[in-house]
Amino acid sequence: ETQRAEVVGELRDNLAPLAREAAAIGVTLAVEPLNRYETSVLNTVAQSLDALAPLLGAGVGLALDTYHLNIEEKRPADAVRAAGAAIAHVQVCGSDRGAVGDDHTDWPEMLRALDDAGYRGVLGLESFTGENATIAVAASVWRPLAASQDDLAARSIAHLRALGA
Repeated sequence: ETQRAEVVGELRDNLAPLAREAAAIGVTLAVEPLNRYETSVLNTVAQSLDALAPLLGAGVGLALDTYHLNIEEKRPADAVRAAGAAIAHVQVCGSDRGAVGDDHTDWPEMLRALDDAGYRGVLGLESFTGENATIAVAASVWRPLAASQDDLAARSIAHLRALGA
């Protein structure tokens, strides 16, 4: 617990000047909670809201990624609602990093949660390919997630549009 408090304090101290600069020019830094296999600092929305509390608002918000929410949150839609006005950006992809709609994510509920949270920004499709060795290793993509990246994007967009996104 003491070590975590020190890490969070260091995060706040180092992010504060950037947050002030971002706010001064009308930019929001979006901090993304990542899954436990990538970091131990910010994994959940609750941890992120707590750690970033003094900085949230002008200059700092949360970047929510449905892939990480799927791993770390017991109820991803509830986590989105809890993030509320702190949401600065949303990245979407299937629970296996494939196409939206080819997975087990409850997309209608996720979209309702974003509406409930008051999020009106874009849904950025995040996809990965094994064709780039650096990205494949970083994202642990060892098999094709779709016939092509264009196919993955087209199917994801079609699914989201069909749901009214």
